[in-house]
Amino acid sequence: MNKNRLFPFLLIVLAVPISLRAGEDSKPAPPSDGTTLIVDLRTPPPGIFQYGSWQGRIAVTKSGLVVLGPKGAQGDGGIGCDLAPAIDGSGVDYVEVGLGTIPGNEVPEITLALNDADGTQCTARVRVDQLVPGQPVWLRARREDFRINSPEPGADAKMDWSKIARWHLQGDWSKGRPLRVVFIALRVRK
Repeated sequence: MNKNRLFPFLLIVLAVPISLRAGEDSKPAPPSDGTTLIVDLRTPPPGIFQYGSWQGRIAVTKSGLVVLGPKGAQGDGGIGCDLAPAIDGSGVDYVEVGLGTIPGNEVPEITLALNDADGTQCTARVRVDQLVPGQPVWLRARREDFRINSPEPGADAKMDWSKIARWHLQGDWSKGRPLRVVFIALRVRK
């Protein structure tokens, strides 16, 4: 790649941690509003995995996990991790993802996926194409918006929200376009 074309991309990637971390130097107090943190991606958990076009395209920063585009990471990839112990999401109303886009993102939606203990997966999408680059936000999907998305659903073919055993963050899987996003955290909320 031409050095002159690479330089602006590197500046953006290096500048994102600064702009996304503003005011986050100390650990936040645990929420008292019915929120349960699934994962804080500013310190990725052991066992996190990558797949599809995101394989080898994830950078760990103080702001979160950066999906490195522009040509390598397309919308057809993802990251995820098993949860031990499983999280009880039976009383939640929303699943939220904290993220920020980076200039040059062309993927319009992110997919949130959760698996229960017997492997049934459900997914919902949130739009990211209208976000201001470099400004982190919490995006919300209602629990009733999640749909079963398992080629071989678990024994009962239903999502058991009381036993969330794995999470995934994915692209939209429909467009082979560059994805440039910083994933910060995933949580459930009443």
